[in-house]
Amino acid sequence: MKRFLAVVISLSVLLGAVAAGFLFYAKSQLFSKRSVKVEIEVKKGETLKGAAGQVAEVFKVDPKLLYAYARWAGLKVKQGCYKLKGELSPAEALKELTTGKPCLKSFTIPPGSDLFLLDKLLSQQGVCKRGELLELSRSKAFLEKLGVPTLEGYLFPQTYYINREAGCKRAVEVAVGEFKRVVLPLFQNYTPPPLVKRALKKVTVEKVLTVASIVEKESSYPPERPLIAAVIYNRLIRGMKVQCDPTVIYALKLKGIFKERLLYRDLKTPSPYNTYYVKGLPPAPICNPSLNSIEAALHPANVKYLYFVSNGRGRHLFSKSYNEHLKKVRALRNGKETGS
Repeated sequence: MKRFLAVVISLSVLLGAVAAGFLFYAKSQLFSKRSVKVEIEVKKGETLKGAAGQVAEVFKVDPKLLYAYARWAGLKVKQGCYKLKGELSPAEALKELTTGKPCLKSFTIPPGSDLFLLDKLLSQQGVCKRGELLELSRSKAFLEKLGVPTLEGYLFPQTYYINREAGCKRAVEVAVGEFKRVVLPLFQNYTPPPLVKRALKKVTVEKVLTVASIVEKESSYPPERPLIAAVIYNRLIRGMKVQCDPTVIYALKLKGIFKERLLYRDLKTPSPYNTYYVKGLPPAPICNPSLNSIEAALHPANVKYLYFVSNGRGRHLFSKSYNEHLKKVRALRNGKETGS
């Protein structure tokens, strides 16, 4: 009997030691924190076992033990993308996978980009198929759904994040939605300055956007954009042709001709967008202008300028008369630069 009790006690001690060892092992496996920086994607239909395996691989722990813990804890992983960063334990990391954070992708609409360029850029960024954006821009039903007359000018320039599974339509909807959120409030309670009112007569969002789009393409220097806008308005008031090169470039793009350096014959291109060919503004914007250019079109400088010419260094020289303009052009050609 004594021998039997001794065996039982020995076994109990052994089992206790084994249990204690297992608990220590389990604790070190499941709850020991370590520094991590990794992204884990739980795909649609992924099992708890599969998700536990991903976490176990990151932390170099026993996947079966982590899976057993997850089942015991009643965890249910959700589809999504999870950025695990900082001091975490495997158990904590696995719990993160239950929150359902969406997988996101980013895309950028640069200021001044037109639909032709964006069609290429969004394709490269994996948001649209090549040609898809241009096709959407021609869909009257899609434009009516968005509540805009055209996509050109209404895709607000910035970087966006959308669900990784979302397509081109969703990207456009988000960009137009941001335009409505940021830009349309600028027109609420807006009192047009006399210059804008006289030039446009009936001030509309589309007309202002069209001016802003020309301003955007003419100048990359924000402080002079109100001056560019003023030149456009002053010329409209006097019945002069606006005569801005970017409108010719856009008119050529509509005809399938892509070039940045214009020839004299290009200025004669028949198109309602060519402001050398027609009086007045183009029928719609020629790019997606920045907020700065839109504000310049809404609030132009109070000046009498009718002409401007690039000084070749990203700035422009402005003139009130054609003779003054010619003098500045000649001075630039001779390597001399006069004031503004």
